[in-house]
Amino acid sequence: MPRTLNIAVEGCCHGMLDNIYAQLLTRQQQMKKKVDLLIICGDFQAVRNVTDLGCMSCPDKYKQIGGFYRYYSGERSAPVPTIFVGGNHEASNHMRELYYGGWVAPNIYFMGNSGVVRFGGLRIGGISGIFKDFDYAKGFFERPPFRGHARSAMHHVRAFEAFKMLQIRQPLDVIVSHDWPQFIERYGDTSELLRRKPFFAKEVERGDLGSPVNAMLLERLRPAWWFSAHLHVRFTAQVGTQESIFAKGWKGIPPYGHERPLTSENPGAVEPPAVANENEIIMSALSDEESDNETEPAPTTSDEPVTFANPSVPSRPTKFLALDKCLPRRDFLEIVEIEVPDDAAVEEPKLEYDPEWLAILRLCNPHIPLDDSPFYPPAQAPVTATEPHLPLFADNILARELEWVSKHVFANGPVAIPPNFVPVAPVPPAGTPDSASFGLARNDGGNRGRGRGANRGRGGRHGYGQARSDAPWDGPRPYTIYPNPQTDDFCKMIGIDDRLTQRRYQDPQ
Repeated sequence: MPRTLNIAVEGCCHGMLDNIYAQLLTRQQQMKKKVDLLIICGDFQAVRNVTDLGCMSCPDKYKQIGGFYRYYSGERSAPVPTIFVGGNHEASNHMRELYYGGWVAPNIYFMGNSGVVRFGGLRIGGISGIFKDFDYAKGFFERPPFRGHARSAMHHVRAFEAFKMLQIRQPLDVIVSHDWPQFIERYGDTSELLRRKPFFAKEVERGDLGSPVNAMLLERLRPAWWFSAHLHVRFTAQVGTQESIFAKGWKGIPPYGHERPLTSENPGAVEPPAVANENEIIMSALSDEESDNETEPAPTTSDEPVTFANPSVPSRPTKFLALDKCLPRRDFLEIVEIEVPDDAAVEEPKLEYDPEWLAILRLCNPHIPLDDSPFYPPAQAPVTATEPHLPLFADNILARELEWVSKHVFANGPVAIPPNFVPVAPVPPAGTPDSASFGLARNDGGNRGRGRGANRGRGGRHGYGQARSDAPWDGPRPYTIYPNPQTDDFCKMIGIDDRLTQRRYQDPQ
């Protein structure tokens, strides 16, 4: 008989781990069942120190240390195995150190810019960040100290990550993202969504709400569950077995970035599409508190619905659940039961590496783009001859890499992700309040007329009314990027070069 795993799902974390874990343990006691895994859908804010806080893309008035540093230092420990994806309010420098994924604290695992892991018989995929069309096709051009646009661009989803996810052939049970998939609101109670969030009305009408990248991945990969956050509202939907998420209109956004130009090496490719006007600014309602003020894709139309169906994935419905941020009287935490085959069930599930994903990383890593030029899929992954021209490595090429990882990594069976976390960056002294901003929030220029003084910020968020602490950081300013031995060990294990996270500068800021 199948076994049921109790999976807790949380929306936007915003550094409030203490409150999330307290609520989770209360729920666990009430239902008299053990929670096996906690999934957090972004805006985790793994902030360790003042430099991490400075690398977080948000108005200064929201920059507070939060409670994560206590889990990083070992002062507190996560009571439940926890995994998360990145959102658009993260210590992006910390996330860059763990580009391929890794432990940010004992028992708390970041899934990387994109990734797949296994847990107790479940196969869980994740993609970090939010979609912005003006950065989507670019490579990873950001360099320390990550100022200006580079700071916000680090949490914008890139075509290279979508390209990696497209190579997945085996079915996924769960996908976690921060952004909603585009059009998903049309498969739930749209009227109730707009009653609670009326400022989404124009985006819903235009079909702009959510990420076209995530919509494409949902259509292609068809997980049993998709969990998201970002819009600060609870919402459920279900895409039926025979339904296409694009049935009501496809905006014409390229499915993975700029297609490779026609060459003798790649005769099946199509001409690169025109780039949207980057000077056109469209306000995007991202939450009930603020909007990003960044460029949205110019709407286009298509006469025929596009299908991205993956013949390797069984036809099945996808249940969608989005949750709110961690605040009193908000729907930010929910526990769902997911069945796993009995032969995959274990008494104490552990996070494990996924063989197919490691094979995909070996295939894709040599092609990681390191500047702001458009990403072109390699010639070995020609676009398909029919719509929608997906760039896919041939099955035999993927099988060859899968054979390598089976021999060199999984020779003795499943491989648990080793608990090899070590702290590499300084943290503030024990007892530092969650509201500490180290002087970064003294200028309340981002107030937006909400009537909040610089001494308040989100004081109600950390500690529910706690006054902001503006004492300066004590001691030398930490580096922007630290070498992380987890990344080194992972790359050695699967035989790849770390071409991204080791491009660092060690000068203090």
